[in-house]
Amino acid sequence: MSGVGMRMVCVALWGLVCLLAVASSASAVDRQIGLVERFPLSGAPTFTHEVISPIDVVSEGHVSSVKNGVKFDVYFDQGIKKSAAIYAINTGRKQLALTPQHHKAILEDLIHRKFTVIVADFKDKKLSGLDLEKYVVQLTADARDVADGVVQLRPQPTPRGPAASSKTDTFANDYFTLMPGFTVERDVTWFRYGDIPAPFRKEIARQLDKPFNEADADKANTYDIIYPVFGPAVGVLTNYGSDEKGRETYYPLENRYLVHAFALKNLAIVHQQYFNDPVGGYPKGYGFYGDQFAVGFMRHLKGNASRYHLDTQRICCFGHSKGSEVPGMLVNKLRATPPFLYGKVDFKRTGLGEVDKSIRSSYSDFSTEIACAILGAGVANNEMRSDKMLPWGQEPAKNISPFFIFADHNELIRERTRELVAKAKAHGVVVETVELHSHIWPSGAAYDQASDFADRNLRLDY
Repeated sequence: MSGVGMRMVCVALWGLVCLLAVASSASAVDRQIGLVERFPLSGAPTFTHEVISPIDVVSEGHVSSVKNGVKFDVYFDQGIKKSAAIYAINTGRKQLALTPQHHKAILEDLIHRKFTVIVADFKDKKLSGLDLEKYVVQLTADARDVADGVVQLRPQPTPRGPAASSKTDTFANDYFTLMPGFTVERDVTWFRYGDIPAPFRKEIARQLDKPFNEADADKANTYDIIYPVFGPAVGVLTNYGSDEKGRETYYPLENRYLVHAFALKNLAIVHQQYFNDPVGGYPKGYGFYGDQFAVGFMRHLKGNASRYHLDTQRICCFGHSKGSEVPGMLVNKLRATPPFLYGKVDFKRTGLGEVDKSIRSSYSDFSTEIACAILGAGVANNEMRSDKMLPWGQEPAKNISPFFIFADHNELIRERTRELVAKAKAHGVVVETVELHSHIWPSGAAYDQASDFADRNLRLDY
């Protein structure tokens, strides 16, 4: 080959390398920019009753079906899926007024992230109010049926109880109901065991007579979050937790539908796992720093409010049984103040100085105040009756957020719940309650009351 020819080849190769580098760089930048920058809105998005037309989603596979008056379109790429997102359009509720391109971008982004996308069109279903929220159980069952053979999810930890699964071993909590304009992120890490100062971790290990392992510092606590891609800021329901050994079936399973159904209110939903302390497990290790864990999570959530379009003034916390402990702490605004923030640490007589027992937060300037809480009787019930671990202060009506509590489990817990409710009302605290006759999640009339309570306290007027 001549010198001129060699130079031409080199120039061509160099151009190709540059082109690939630019394409690679553009791809990386494109991922970093995100949907909002790639698909900007001409004005602030609003909630309207406008009908959403069929969405032209590009995917490798597509199946359709109609079940119980709802039209289902399932879109997917080949390969193992992480989760399934049910995009519920034209439900009769207000929905974000977005262009078809915006909806398309949201759904194709989910497909790119290995979700199976199920567009559920309610245009002919005509449900209203609570009937829509309660339909989430049937909606999930129908969506799973339509997607059966398509959704092949990652292996799941063996649950302690019977698993709700399709023929493809799809667990109920791998399905997320989304309102138009919303998306979902899974396994967002916000807290690691290493965030606890090493002297504190060593003291926990000493008192529990368990080995201390520095490698455990990477043990993480995560949450899943459903949130609007494009504003405006919406109210939030946080749910603590799932099983400490894996993911409990905390989404629609027979009558267990409160958390998932609240997504149909255009609420952001944050589901936080129990933190399985690598030394003490749950709840022994957690019993040393539960207060700081609770306030740290709320501050983290508020510190990321702009990213997720969350209204920090409209946060309601839900927890059932032992999962009521974190929201039960957050009900009391005094819990985050210095005299009480270290209550659990000091109660354990660790003898640590303030630096060594303080779990630092990047968002320490944010308030931990919440608008309300919905609690299943249990751990929170017992703690809220105590002046030692949950101080009521001189003005409980100002210090304690409105809360709704289910009296369940057994007669002893129901009796304690009555005492707690009477105490709260006597101090001017806004509290509502309903009695259940067993240790179950709210259903029927009990759900109706909790739903109405949330609507009033979160002022869901959109």
